[in-house]
Amino acid sequence: MLIKDFYKVNGQTTDAEGNHIFDIALNTEHDVYKGHFPERPITPGVCNIQMIKECAEVLVGKSLTLTQIDKCRLTAMVTPNGSPNLKVKVQISEANPLKINASIFFEDTIYMTLTGSLESKN
Repeated sequence: MLIKDFYKVNGQTTDAEGNHIFDIALNTEHDVYKGHFPERPITPGVCNIQMIKECAEVLVGKSLTLTQIDKCRLTAMVTPNGSPNLKVKVQISEANPLKINASIFFEDTIYMTLTGSLESKN
């Protein structure tokens, strides 16, 4: 993890379409929220992107670099107090470079969508 103890993966499943879905629990007491923002904490968008990348690394079993973001939409704020539990849905193609299609959501709320390219770190 880029940020130690920022979140924890509580489980992983695969849906009927082949999407890998990770159950994520945010650490609501993490120091990142003291600076972003203490009165009304919000998960930084870069942390959302990092969670997606790290879930992709679990799937392929190696370190990856996000080399290109084709589309990234932040559609709702992830707040540790209002949404401490999340789902990260990841689909990776077999192409070279790897193509990723991912989202962060919980129940009916989609917080973020991302499509892009990943490459193995050498």
